[in-house]
Amino acid sequence: MSNPYPGQTPPPPYGYPVPPQPPKKNNVGKIIGIGCGGLIGLSLLLAACGAIIGGSDAFKKGAEDGAKSVSMPAASAPGVSAPAAAPPGSAPVASGTPAPKPAAKQDVELTATPAEFNASVLAQGDDYTSVQVTVVNNGDKEVSVNILYFEVTAADGTRKTAELGAAGDQIDTVTLARGEKVTGAVTVKGKITAKTVYFKNGLLGKSYSTSVK
Repeated sequence: MSNPYPGQTPPPPYGYPVPPQPPKKNNVGKIIGIGCGGLIGLSLLLAACGAIIGGSDAFKKGAEDGAKSVSMPAASAPGVSAPAAAPPGSAPVASGTPAPKPAAKQDVELTATPAEFNASVLAQGDDYTSVQVTVVNNGDKEVSVNILYFEVTAADGTRKTAELGAAGDQIDTVTLARGEKVTGAVTVKGKITAKTVYFKNGLLGKSYSTSVK
């Protein structure tokens, strides 16, 4: 006997209870699950994109800050002072080059200037040339001054010894302590243009010289 209900379960014979029908499948849960999963995935995707965008902005900001710190002049950096400007009119001093030291004073300072001849009673005429000389003791040792310890060089190179007793204002024979000085005339025979005066500290002492100015 053919089934009059194709694709369906035939009804039971008359008088038998009707068997329960199998529950129909409901796709609502599956749709909801798929929807929730999609929303979660979309949220994760948006979060990742936001992190990438935010990271890019942070990286860009960090690069800009780095460029600013590199281009910042030394004077504006915290804790760094700008080099002091040299005062107007002063010559620049090279870095690392020490300033020149002032010249040290000699232990005996000698100066000489032209002077008129002041004849003494021992002078033989007026054929003499006098130079006024000052001797200063800057050292710790005593300095012995005597007219016999002087010589005068003329402009032509001639060197003459001093004449004893020829000038009335002859330099004194003294011993100078530190800081003391003496001034007097050193006179030589003949009319010359005095150029240089030489002085020796004692017969065997150190020699000094100065130009006649």
